Amino acid sequence: MTEALPVLLDVDTGGDDALALLLAMASPTLDVRGITCVAGNCALEQVVSNTLTLLDAIDAPPVPVAAGMDRPVLNPGLPAPALHGGDGMGDLGLPAPRRCRAGEHAVEFLRRTLSDADEPVTLICLAPLSNIAMLLRMYPRIGEKIERLYVMGGTYAAPGNTTPAGEFNVCHDPEAASIVLQSGLPVTLYPLDPFMQVRITEEEAKALTQSKGAGARIAGGIILHYCRFFGMAFSLIGDAGTVATVIDPEGATTVGKPVHVELSSGVTRGATVFDRRILTDGFAREGEWTEVDVVTKVDAPRYRKLMAVALGALEALDE
Repeated sequence: MTEALPVLLDVDTGGDDALALLLAMASPTLDVRGITCVAGNCALEQVVSNTLTLLDAIDAPPVPVAAGMDRPVLNPGLPAPALHGGDGMGDLGLPAPRRCRAGEHAVEFLRRTLSDADEPVTLICLAPLSNIAMLLRMYPRIGEKIERLYVMGGTYAAPGNTTPAGEFNVCHDPEAASIVLQSGLPVTLYPLDPFMQVRITEEEAKALTQSKGAGARIAGGIILHYCRFFGMAFSLIGDAGTVATVIDPEGATTVGKPVHVELSSGVTRGATVFDRRILTDGFAREGEWTEVDVVTKVDAPRYRKLMAVALGALEALDE
C-alpha cells in the first residue's frame, strides 16, 4: 500500500469546504497534518467553530486547527454569501465544538509545520488565499517545503459566480491570489469549470442522510440545504472535487496555461485571465503571468463514486 500523502488544508468552512473536509478526513490516501482557517464563506470565528464542530461530529483524530487571517491582505473583502445558511454550514444544528483551536496564528502554524516536516507537504487551498499569501510573503523560503498547491479558485472558460468574470475565492482577496499564483510554486488550479461538473441529486442526498456514518449524513444534509436554497433537484460536491483531484489525479484533465489575476478596480477585478492563444510568439503580455496546471474537466461519475466510497455510502448513489 502506498504511503499516505501529507497534506495541509486551508479552508473557510462553509458547506462546500465541509464536504471537502469530510472527504479528506475519510480518505486513507491523505495524511491530514493540520487545518488552517481564513475568513471567506463566513467570518473567521464562525469558520473555526464550523471546522471544529465538523471534526467533533465525525469523531476525527486530534488534527490541529489554527485560526488565521480575518480579512483580505489589502481590502475589506466580500460579505459572506447567503447560500451557506445562517451558520455557514447549512444550519444542520450540530452541537457546539468540544475541541479547541491551536494556540498560534495559522501563518505561524503553517511555517512551523512545513519547516518541521521531513518531506515537502501538499497544500490544499479551498478558500481565499490570504493565509497562504501572508505565509509566502513573510517566509519566502518556505516554498522549498511545499510539494504542490491545489487551489480551488478562478474560472477558466466558465462564467464567474461572484462577478461576470470572477469566482468568489479570488474575488474576495485578488491580491492574495495574485501573490500565490505568481509565486512560481507548482500549482494545480481547480476553477469553476470542473467545480460545476460533479453533482449529487436531491434523492441521493436524502439517501445519504439515512446512512450509518456521521460523515455521510452530514454531507447529505449540506447537499439538501443547497438543493432547497437554489430550488434545484441536484447540488454540487464543490470544493470536495479539489480534494478528489488530489486523491485521484487520473480523474482530472489538466492543461498548462499562463494565468494573470486582474487587480484593477473595474468590473473585471478578481478575474483569472488565461492566455489560451494558439500562437503567442511576438505578442507581448502585459502584467504578471505564471504558468499553472488548470483542471478543465473531471470524470464526474468517478469522483461521485470516490466520495461515496470514502464516506461509506456507495449504496446512496443512483448509478
